[in-house]
Formats: sequence, structure tokens, C-alpha cells
Amino acid sequence: MTESSESRSAGEPESSNEAAGKGLESWDDLQIGFCGNPRAKLDDRGRLKMPAEFKAFIERKYGKDFNAFYITSRDGLDAEIYPMPEWQQHLGKVFKMPASHPARKNLLARYSLYGDRADMDPQGRLLIPEELRNAGMVNEDVKVSGEGILLRVTSVKSLRENVQGKPMPANEMDELAEFGL
Repeated sequence: MTESSESRSAGEPESSNEAAGKGLESWDDLQIGFCGNPRAKLDDRGRLKMPAEFKAFIERKYGKDFNAFYITSRDGLDAEIYPMPEWQQHLGKVFKMPASHPARKNLLARYSLYGDRADMDPQGRLLIPEELRNAGMVNEDVKVSGEGILLRVTSVKSLRENVQGKPMPANEMDELAEFGL
């Protein structure tokens, strides 16, 4: 027997998802940004097929015909994919630093070496810049991790090497706890 809406108290949630705060409306991905970490594969030409959930998010946030991205890296080991409006805001923060600041110069040099504009083709593919392809990001199983304003593409092999057999140090666990994590 189900409870009728008349027998519920005013303001009481209609479902367990609502009661737990898990209704679709409670998760505003347009405010939070990219979230999740689906698996994907870079093809032999170094193209990444945009995972469906991220493609759908891009269409909701930027429009159905949006296709302009900037792909770069800070270390050559993974790729950072920014929708162009997010890239421009990010770069604006970099340009606010003094031009002579060594960290600014180093970061811009890395962005210049590894980065390039990429337009998503009608099949939802992005070509990874040549320097990153040359660094080995071709024919790789990858994880595409949503990190708010950007997507990070990292090889599954590299992730395994960084995580397996390396427990998180106690001091890092303590630091995370300070942030409520």
C-alpha cells in the first residue's frame, strides 16, 4: 500500500531519493561542472571520442553546436581539455601574474609546448595536440576525469602505477580530513 499525498506532512519528500537529497534537481552540474571519470580510448591518430555524459553536459552548458576547446598539459603526462570560454578565463588568471614571475613563465612555456586549439568534429572526437601524441598518448586506454571546469585525460596504465601498491600517507589523509574529505 502506498502513502497518499494527503497523508504526508506538508513539505515531506515524495520519494527516498528526494529525502536523501538525491533528486536530479539537487545536483546542479551546470554550477559544479564536469564530474565523473568514464573510460575511453585514444585511437591510432590520437583522437579522443568525447564520452557521452560529457558531450551531453557540453551541449546543455554551451549549446548544441559548441565545439571549441583548448587542450594542453602541465607535465606532458596527461591532457587538460578546457572548453574555450573556460580556457580564456583560466588564461586571464595566468596573465594577472607579473610577466616576470618564474612560475608564470614556466607554466606558459608548458602550455605553449603541449597546447593547441581543438575543434570537436561531428562524431564528437577531439585531436590531442601533436606534442602530447608524441609523448605517447596514442592507442591508449584512458580515464577522462571531470574536474569542474576541465577534463583531464590520463592513461589507465599511468593511473595504476601511481595508485596501486602506494597507500595514501597518513599526513595526506589528515590534510584531507581538514577539508571534510
